[in-house]
Formats: sequence, structure tokens, C-alpha cells
Amino acid sequence: MNVFRRRRVHLAAPQEWGREPGVFDLFEVLDAPGPLALSARVDSTHPCGLWLTESPDYPLSILARDLVTASRVVQLSDLAYEGEPDDRECLEELVNGRPAPQRHALAGLVLSGGAPRPVRVWTPLDDSVRHRNDSVPLLVS
Repeated sequence: MNVFRRRRVHLAAPQEWGREPGVFDLFEVLDAPGPLALSARVDSTHPCGLWLTESPDYPLSILARDLVTASRVVQLSDLAYEGEPDDRECLEELVNGRPAPQRHALAGLVLSGGAPRPVRVWTPLDDSVRHRNDSVPLLVS
């Protein structure tokens, strides 16, 4: 069974970011920019992901740029994004090197190259995350 685990991590006192078979780790960083923290802390040999919350202090275009950079350091494969559905779709397009959708404020923006591997951006629900027609249960630790 493929499930996601949401982890809350404080960089000042980091927890061990271990692995369990069949569990995919999504890291939520509470006191630093998520892409930067992920790049600094995660084992680059295993796929990983981030749990992100929309923030007016971290514009979508800059977040996407930082995620592309992080994806070149670690095997970033999935994001859970707590934000507007249009922003979630735009973020997925930008991180994967495709133009932002025409209906979005960032229409036409392209981040050169994009992530080296496809990155899926999931929508968090109560006890699961959803990407297009897929829904995966969450294990919160």
C-alpha cells in the first residue's frame, strides 16, 4: 500500500527523518523555507516530498523556482500544497518546466528546465491527499 506520512519538523531540533517500507514521507518544515530545508536535510538517494502552505510572504513564482532548485539536489517527487486549486495547478506546471496556465495571474511564465523528474502536486483533504483522480490516505505522525 502506498501511503503518505505528514511530518512536522523544526530545524532547531530536527527529528530523525527515517524510512518505513511502503510509506512515503512528506516533510512540513515549520521554521525555515521548505525547499531550502529539504535540500539541506534529506537523504538524496530516496524520493521525498514537501507539505507546503500558501503564504503571502513566499510568492508562488519564487516558491516554484526554489522547488526546481531543490529538485536538483534531492529526489523531490511530490508536494502537498495547501492553497487555491488554481495555484496548485500552476505550481505543478511551473515546477515541471511547463508554462503557467493562461487563466492564472502568472500566465505564460516558464521556469527554464524545470525539475529533472516529474513532480506531482497534491491537494490535501481531511485524511488524504488528491492528485487528479488519485486519492491516497495520510498517516500523520
